[in-house]
Amino acid sequence: MSLTGKSNSDFVPVVFREDREAGHQGRNALKTGNRGEGFRPVLAVGGCHQDVLGRTSGAYEPATSCPGIVTRRPGGVARNVAVLLGRAGAPCRFVSMVGDDAAGRELVAELEAAGIDASAVVVDAAGRTGTYLAIHDGAGELVSAVSDLGLYDGFALPAAALATDGDPLVFADANLAASELARLSKAHGENLVLDAISRAKAPRLRPLVQSGALFICNLPSAELLVGSAVSRPAEAAERLRAAGARRAVVTGGARPLAVLEDGRVTELAPEPAEVVDVTGVGDAQTAGLLLALSAGATLIAAVRVGMAAARVALATAGALRALPEDVVAMAIGAGQEKGMRIAAD
Repeated sequence: MSLTGKSNSDFVPVVFREDREAGHQGRNALKTGNRGEGFRPVLAVGGCHQDVLGRTSGAYEPATSCPGIVTRRPGGVARNVAVLLGRAGAPCRFVSMVGDDAAGRELVAELEAAGIDASAVVVDAAGRTGTYLAIHDGAGELVSAVSDLGLYDGFALPAAALATDGDPLVFADANLAASELARLSKAHGENLVLDAISRAKAPRLRPLVQSGALFICNLPSAELLVGSAVSRPAEAAERLRAAGARRAVVTGGARPLAVLEDGRVTELAPEPAEVVDVTGVGDAQTAGLLLALSAGATLIAAVRVGMAAARVALATAGALRALPEDVVAMAIGAGQEKGMRIAAD
């Protein structure tokens, strides 16, 4: 049942179908006739659920009803990133778990419409598809949220998530149980990119800090990974290095983000950007970064592509539905530039 007392089937198909149609439009806009060429295969593993988002018309007041707008859309960090990659033309396979309900069926159909291989998505006949409820104030800032994502706690990864055929770049979010994240790490090693996603889930990644995986986290999540308060992304990256991490990207909103690689911490200052909506900015940034990595770019160059995607997302009302062509071209160019340098050497 939803918060209104109606079943998911009363709401989900309409909202998800609209997003699916947008997926067709995004793919048509980016179509080059060479889908997948030049990109390393990507395997995305993690959250795939429905988001219920409320935004007040004015100031948010706790303990009372606030006028505003409520929307529903597909959600989950891994799912959101995978869809952006799929619509950009990257060959992407997705692994997650959904319930045997209307929401789950619509989520799978939307993934397939974005050009993603969803054959390994597990359907739990006894479970219900997860829901994330978020409340934003009139300025778009998050003021409260509830995660009904217990379905993932019992999710045992299928063989498809551990297969190394094709040497895929693997992305996983911390919605997975710690034991399953450890299995991914053992199977994929340095090919794994881990997203901490939140302070509540970040501790699941802490045992893997020395695994060689690439970590993506914001400043609050980084504090949970390093076990102490930090004031700047660069400080968090230094603490991660001291803890044994080899690669990390730590974001800090408008503050310079930090990239840890080969024992060195590099700061990159975000360019000024128009802020219309912060929804999905982190997912867009991660998708841009992964797209560039799958094209063969260096980590620093890939982070710059992710920052460009984040700027576009900030200036867009609602979550970005497709990476724009100039960001995709930037990702491909970053990969080609690395290739030319290697050939020259």
